Amino acid sequence: MAVTKLKQITYWFTTLFVLLPSAGTGIPELFAHGPAATLQGLHTLGYPLYLMRITGLAKILGATVLLVNRPARFVEWAYAGFTFLFLGATASHLLAGDAAHAPIPFIMFSLLTVSYILHVEVRRPAA
Repeated sequence: MAVTKLKQITYWFTTLFVLLPSAGTGIPELFAHGPAATLQGLHTLGYPLYLMRITGLAKILGATVLLVNRPARFVEWAYAGFTFLFLGATASHLLAGDAAHAPIPFIMFSLLTVSYILHVEVRRPAA
């Protein structure tokens, strides 16, 4: 079945809309002391600051794997990792009483879901 141009555009839009901010924040989280908003968010949610470096590395590796699209098993793991990240962030905000910030990671999760569904059609080689 042919992949329509609209599906390709939607796939790349949603994928880049999720990956660019994620990897973009992952770089300072890994190599610097992180953005002030991230530090404040971790403190508000009660998480240790070293978690920022772990998630920063995971974001960078996940974004790289999704853009390179190889190997296929790593692509699945990257999507799963971002799913855990976004749903975990949503739940953390809700459970910590910070409901005002919960919609942002949930919207990112929703866009990631669209990217994953379209990934099967757009990026996977035909069998």
